[in-house]
Amino acid sequence: MIDVSSARIVQCVVHRVGNRLREEGYELSSKEVLGTAELHGTLLRHYLAPLTKGGDEFEFYHESDIQLNAALQFSSRILRSADNFITQSQNLAKHLYSASSHPSIAGGEFIAILFEDVRVAEKSQQALGLYRIEQRETFLDVEASKDFLNLVELQGIPVTSIQKGVLIVGGDHTLLVRDSGNQQAKYWVEAFLKARPRQTEKSTTKLAAEFVKQVCARIDVEAGVSLRRDLIDVFSATEPLHYKDVEDISQRYLEKDEVERLTRQLEERADANEPLEAEVAQQASLD
Repeated sequence: MIDVSSARIVQCVVHRVGNRLREEGYELSSKEVLGTAELHGTLLRHYLAPLTKGGDEFEFYHESDIQLNAALQFSSRILRSADNFITQSQNLAKHLYSASSHPSIAGGEFIAILFEDVRVAEKSQQALGLYRIEQRETFLDVEASKDFLNLVELQGIPVTSIQKGVLIVGGDHTLLVRDSGNQQAKYWVEAFLKARPRQTEKSTTKLAAEFVKQVCARIDVEAGVSLRRDLIDVFSATEPLHYKDVEDISQRYLEKDEVERLTRQLEERADANEPLEAEVAQQASLD
């Protein structure tokens, strides 16, 4: 459980990053944003809180050596010492530029925000928020003239929804990710962060529920009712319950090879690079 009720913004900077494929380049800031109390309040409400409440949990990885993960290295230096904030945020912007090579990626702002007193299990932590702005919204403002009020159309950055964002929480570097982009441009997670979904009770429970649904679609209705009854009995008697338990019970109703094939499909769909071993929530509905 993450508590941000006492969180504060320590530093904030904005860079502009274009599309590398179109050779748009990047523009790096050398100074922090001159934030007001009102601006900080807006960022805390709309850029911090939504990630802690609705962000998907990921973890950094690398195929050969985790120390070669650029996003991990640059963000870790910021979290170790705020004196590195501007320099390492520039490095992150350059790294984002190198990852922005898909033709559908739009250029836009890259915002880095360092938060302090983000509480995880009641322990105060620093956290680094990284945000990519790809779209601007049209809004109206009122302009006062000498004898009348005029409507003016302006373009600005939306604050009510995060387009691409990640909160990197100090300590174990838990990643809480939001990505509203299409499937053709999954560069934020795959290329920039180089991250993969973390096995949690929530994610494993979701996969277990989908697994049971797939099994029931392959057996008759009466067998499906019996399977769910068996699962309820195991839920009542087992502490804790794991995905493997759900698999084992399902093998009473479906061939082992088919059960294993369904699990592999779910692991591939969820980008799981390790066997599903996290616990399944005891209160979960696997109907």
